[in-house]
Amino acid sequence: MARLQREARDARARLTSLAAIVRATGREIEPTRIVDLAMGQIALMTGVRRWILALTTPGQGTLVIERTSGRGLGGLRGAAIPAGEGLLGRAAQRRQVVVAGGAGAVRRPDLPRGVRVRSAVAVPLLSRGRAIGVMALVDGRGAAAFRPADARFVTLLLEPVAVALDSALLLRRSEELSVTDDLTQLYNSRYLNAALRREVERSRRYRVPLSLIFLDLDGFKTINDRHGHLCGSRALVEVGAVVRATVREIDVVARFGGDEFTVILPQTGREGARVIAERIRERIAATHYLKAHGLEVRVTASLGIATYPEHGVTGDELVARADQAMYVAKGAGKDRVAVADARQPARLVS
Repeated sequence: MARLQREARDARARLTSLAAIVRATGREIEPTRIVDLAMGQIALMTGVRRWILALTTPGQGTLVIERTSGRGLGGLRGAAIPAGEGLLGRAAQRRQVVVAGGAGAVRRPDLPRGVRVRSAVAVPLLSRGRAIGVMALVDGRGAAAFRPADARFVTLLLEPVAVALDSALLLRRSEELSVTDDLTQLYNSRYLNAALRREVERSRRYRVPLSLIFLDLDGFKTINDRHGHLCGSRALVEVGAVVRATVREIDVVARFGGDEFTVILPQTGREGARVIAERIRERIAATHYLKAHGLEVRVTASLGIATYPEHGVTGDELVARADQAMYVAKGAGKDRVAVADARQPARLVS
């Protein structure tokens, strides 16, 4: 009788946890919040305080560790795990729960390098017939080994989490696509316009400068003519990556169109913008492109700079003046930086 009562209490507690997870995750659209809320409930029931979330990378056959919790796991974020490799990779490939540990400690290659635990269970996150990732729980209450019953319970709790997480990720991806350039994965002109309006308003309100760089690659058509449009597209991706890696975290890099790029420089005056533009120009010219494809292509760029409020008080005015300055750099021999002038045509600075 006592055993039946205990089992009934356990069943009610599990149903309560499941209902709490469904309620919490059903209201959320932020992926990280969904995961944290769900794992908080699971921790109450299982005693698990350490876990790893890895999401699938579409078309690449790998998992990428996106979120972790617990001692010794923070350094794993961003690590890639090939499908079928280790505990997480096997769970994703087989779409089945994989339990490791028990008599001895779990060692590599079961978990990523640096992780040593007594027991772990990896649960594939399945939604709409797809494996969107894997959740690995590390060491249960008292570091006891996970049992098959534990794995079944965790799988049950994670079923609604997978669906909610999938929906949130799809929503985030659709939002990103609306403002992201398909080729370079930089921001597109739509986002540029919105960001410029926002930054101009902020500069006006707080009376701080704002600068814009307009960048055009020199003779880029030659790459398409000599090596084909596919190589040209790949080179654009690499140039965009160089620009993004050169500027600050607060700066906004966008592909304006074709082989033209822009960089919004918040809280940056003309001289500061000139320094950043020169750095971009130098790094573009110093980089060898398409090396991964058996080529070593060199590219240069001409850059124009406009600053708020000296050269314009709207986003459109800044774009027009920076574009004008870029053509001054082109006309002076290319691979140069020019700054717009408030009273007369833009002047060359390098």
